[in-house]
Formats: sequence, structure tokens, C-alpha cells
Amino acid sequence: MNSRAWLLIVLLAPAGGCSSGRVDAPRLDAGKTAAAAPAEDDSNKDGFLDATELQRCPGLQNALLRFDKDKDRRFSRTELEEYFTTYVESRVGLQDTVCLVTFDREPLAGATVDLEPEPFMGDSSKPARGVTDANGQARLETQGAGTAGCHLGIYRVRISKTSPQGKELLPAKYNTQTQLGIEVAPAMRGQPAFHLSSR
Repeated sequence: MNSRAWLLIVLLAPAGGCSSGRVDAPRLDAGKTAAAAPAEDDSNKDGFLDATELQRCPGLQNALLRFDKDKDRRFSRTELEEYFTTYVESRVGLQDTVCLVTFDREPLAGATVDLEPEPFMGDSSKPARGVTDANGQARLETQGAGTAGCHLGIYRVRISKTSPQGKELLPAKYNTQTQLGIEVAPAMRGQPAFHLSSR
């Protein structure tokens, strides 16, 4: 089992739709973004992102099942461009995003959840952050937005919880050496969940 064994994305109750029209959708060049993604992660330079290469970008890996049109288990540049075009056409400014975090099968309260846009997203997505409540749920807010919600995009996720003395309580694979990722897509149909483990 690969490094994603401990990360399960489950579908729960709908997390909510997009925010009100007060926030304009960020400008995204679908073609430029589609070209930048393989440029960063296409290690064998064949013009595709295959299953092995996508392990380095777990957020984009999560999108593969929905946008792999020819079902060859890899992303072509054309598929990526079509994929990012759906972001542009949605005209969503901020997508309401609530994630669930558990640790050893129990809700994890007081954890900070940081979303960092993958570099190929350029300036179309900004970082977002939330803190989990007693139920392990965090409503994410984009930096500088002043309201809840995330820009559409592909993110690296870092989850951290520290002791009163400042010691990190979670394994490094969830924060400083994270292997977690998320796709924030138009009209998300489920609540992303990160099931963390002490093992």
C-alpha cells in the first residue's frame, strides 16, 4: 500500500455551495496552468502525469478519477486544460469548504489545517486556513478574504497540533513533510476528510 493508505477521502454530508457573489472569481489561465503542472511533476518528460508522478501531487491525484477522460490512469495536457477550464467556467469566487480531521479514529479538536496552493496554480489560488472544533471540523478561510471559503484549485495540506509548550503532537507526514492534498472544486459534493494515524 502506498503513502495514501492512511489518507481516506470520504463523502459525508454536503459541505455547502459557493459563497455569495461578493467575491470575484480569481483569474485563471487554464492553458498556462495545464502546461505548468506537467512541467513540475513529469519526471520522465513524456508529456503525461502518470500514477507514480501524481503521488507527488496528491490533490491532483484525487481529481484523476473525475477527469481522466480516456481512463488510462494518467493526465494529458489536454485533459488538464479541460479540467482547469471547468474552474474558469464556474465563475466561483470562494467555495465553502469544511473538512473533517480525525486522529486514531477520533475527532481531532484544536488542529490547524493549512491549505497551500500547488505552485502550478500561480496566483489564482491563495492559502487558506482553519482550526478544527470539538467535532474535528474546520471551516477554511482564504488569506485576506475576510470571509469563509477557498479559491478553486489544487492544494497541499498541512495539519498541525501543538502542545502548550509548542511541541508538535502529530507525525511529520501530516505537516512539515506532508503527503496530504486536496482538490477544491466547483460545487463540491462531499466533505473532504483526513483520517490521521499515530502509526
